[in-house]
Amino acid sequence: MRSVRIIRRLLVLSCCAPICGCSSSGGGRMPDLIPVKGTITFKGKPVSKGVVRFEPEGVGREASGTIQPDGTFVLTTNKEGDGVVAGHHRVSIVGTGPTPGRELIPKHYAQASTSKLDLEVDAEHTAFRIELR
Repeated sequence: MRSVRIIRRLLVLSCCAPICGCSSSGGGRMPDLIPVKGTITFKGKPVSKGVVRFEPEGVGREASGTIQPDGTFVLTTNKEGDGVVAGHHRVSIVGTGPTPGRELIPKHYAQASTSKLDLEVDAEHTAFRIELR
């Protein structure tokens, strides 16, 4: 009889664990996301393939978006098109070349630390035109 109670308690605890869960923000609730879209050009022409990444300086996960043939992108953090956390972001762009390692844009754009692309995302700033030189 005692073992049945122990098993029941273990089952209840195992069911509650996902509800309590863990979060990357450390405080419980994840920050709200803001939908973000944009266009990337290089020397005035659309960058037709690759991935753009927004890395938040504060709390939150990195967001990324696949660059479409017309140079447009939509950012995703958790599910398709959900956006990014508000705040300051460092931006990187990779995968633009015909084969891996052969980027069509300068290599310094591949790392957020060297791209010198910094953008502020908030309710008023959700669409970006990123012009690479």
